[in-house]
Parts: sequence; C-alpha cells; structure tokens
Amino acid sequence: KVTQLERLADDLIRLRIALPEGDHIAFAAGQYINIILPDGQRRAYSFANAPGASAEIELHVGLVPGGRFTGHVFNNMQVGDSLRFEGPLGKFVLHESDRPILFVAGATGFAPVKSIVEDAFQRGLRRPMWLYWGVRQRANLYLADLAEQWQREHDNFHFVPVLSEAAESDAWQGRQGLVHEAMLADFPAIKA
Repeated sequence: KVTQLERLADDLIRLRIALPEGDHIAFAAGQYINIILPDGQRRAYSFANAPGASAEIELHVGLVPGGRFTGHVFNNMQVGDSLRFEGPLGKFVLHESDRPILFVAGATGFAPVKSIVEDAFQRGLRRPMWLYWGVRQRANLYLADLAEQWQREHDNFHFVPVLSEAAESDAWQGRQGLVHEAMLADFPAIKA
C-alpha cells in the first residue's frame, strides 16, 4: 500500500510503499523492483532506502511526459492505493574491496546510490566514496541537502554536484558540464 507521496521537486515524487503487515522484503542496496501495471507491463524503480532501514520501500519517481505509471503517480495516486511489484532484481550492488568508490548518477539515478551509501554508512564501511551527481538545473538536485549532510558527517564521503544547463537564476558557482566529464577530469587515470 502507498503510505506517502512526497513531492521533492516539480518533476519528482518520493513514493513510500508499505508491505502487508508481517511481510518483509530482503534486498541488497542498489537492487530494484518492477512495478506491475494492470495490463501486466512493468516499470523498474530502484530501492532508494537501505536494506532493513524500515518496513517500507522508498522509490524516487521522476515525471516522464506521457508516461503511464508516472502520470498516474503524479495525477491520480493516493495514500492507501495498492501496488503490485516483483523483485528484488538486479546486480548493481557494492562488492567487497578496499578500493575507493566512484558513483556517477544522473537525475533519479541517485536513488540506488542513496541506498548503497546509506547501507555503507550503516555497516561502518570506511572506503573513500565520491558521488558525482549530474542534473540539468539546481532544482533537479532534489536531495542535495542529504548528500551535503553525508559529506559533513562522514570524512570518507565527497559530493560533487554538476549542472549541465545551469539557469541564470541558479546563481551556480559549482561544477558545470557533463557529469562523467567532471569525474574524468578529477580521476584521469580512469581513462587508461
């Protein structure tokens, strides 16, 4: 059942789903579920919360013009509505290593990274982590405050927001351009 619809930006909703009482879903940070539409079509959404963090599932739903599911979420969905899904699915998970971690996310690609980073903090991992999050304009950094908080609270975490089409009203002093180019400028050895 839908327990929360929170608009984090004009074109993004944080959707929280509760499982039936007593049910639990075991997933690895970075995995996703498929929402099953009434006609059987599927829409994939990454877990945005860390495993075991709550009895709810957190998804970040970006508005897709003409999108059947996203249009429903933004225009008709209400708290209490039921959803069907399958999962967990996927292998985008953090593997054990001592090496630094570079995350490159665009738009709602932040959702699985959020899951992985929060899980890493909960598990006490000390590996250096850099998050390069690329969006068009400042308003699209819908949870930048959270990433900035992680950076303040964890000396092994670094946040690099990158805007590709900064508006004059953004008064943006940070990195601009394409997110992968910013990351490669900072870590040129990756090109080799």
